[in-house]
Amino acid sequence: MRVRWYVPCSVKYPRWSSIFRILSTELWLVLIISIVIAAISTTIVGRNSCTSEWQKYKSLPSSLTNVWAVILRMPVLRMPRTPSLRSLFLAWVCFSLAFSTVFQAFFATCLICFRYKPSIQNMAELLTSGIKLAYPPEYNFIFAHGDETEVSDVQRNFVNCPSYQVCVNWAKYHKNVSILLLDNAAEDNYASCDFVVENSELLLCRLEDGIVFSTGLSMIMFHGDPLMRRVNDIIDRVVEAGLYNYWVSRRRLFLKLRCRKIALLHPLGGYYGFNLYHMQPAFYLLFMGWCLSSFCIIVELLYNRILSNRK
Repeated sequence: MRVRWYVPCSVKYPRWSSIFRILSTELWLVLIISIVIAAISTTIVGRNSCTSEWQKYKSLPSSLTNVWAVILRMPVLRMPRTPSLRSLFLAWVCFSLAFSTVFQAFFATCLICFRYKPSIQNMAELLTSGIKLAYPPEYNFIFAHGDETEVSDVQRNFVNCPSYQVCVNWAKYHKNVSILLLDNAAEDNYASCDFVVENSELLLCRLEDGIVFSTGLSMIMFHGDPLMRRVNDIIDRVVEAGLYNYWVSRRRLFLKLRCRKIALLHPLGGYYGFNLYHMQPAFYLLFMGWCLSSFCIIVELLYNRILSNRK
């Protein structure tokens, strides 16, 4: 029986953040700078084309609108006339095609496959993360004669909960506490779905190097009992035959069946069910675009009406 630290498992990123996590911050900045440079270059080339080019390519707002339309795979109002601007326009179309193809591929992947926030992996990360630590009072003896440095780190981050069950709930639902648990007790909680959410994901994960104490179970008998040798022999036979592990596995199987949250895993080589639930960020983005477009139309109509009244 091992007593070890259990930390909150990693949580999923929200689906709406999939759009922003497709590219890194540096690539988003490069994209914005590229759009600005393409719009400025289009304006400069359009103005140097004298009167043979459309007026739409001679002002920065119009050029920016055309550049933005191309990267969104939308048609522009008028195609450029001059060869120099057509060459620049063709280069931007090729760049936009490559970028939008890669963006849509990764966007569909992010909608289907969940990504998780990084979690604590070992004791070094646990002690340096600053997360609060909790353990029941009966485990005070573990830290009474332990390593001074580790004990001081644990005592510095120790949190005094109203009860140990409250600390466990904080660790499960608020993800702000790490707790000390017996491995057997944790396995029972996994089997009974106390540490499992509706979609069969774990709430608490154990640290492989987080063992702070190891012990075992013993049967106490009277000193000099004549059945001492016989009891020891029976215990050895039960353990060596695997009966103890069998009894434990049967009990945990019963707990799993009773909680009715057995995970149904998808094979890596199989198909993944894609439904409207995965498209929620896309619909949210489309709704935001419609709202922004409606707002722009209303502002433009009001602006034109005010100008017409002044005239």
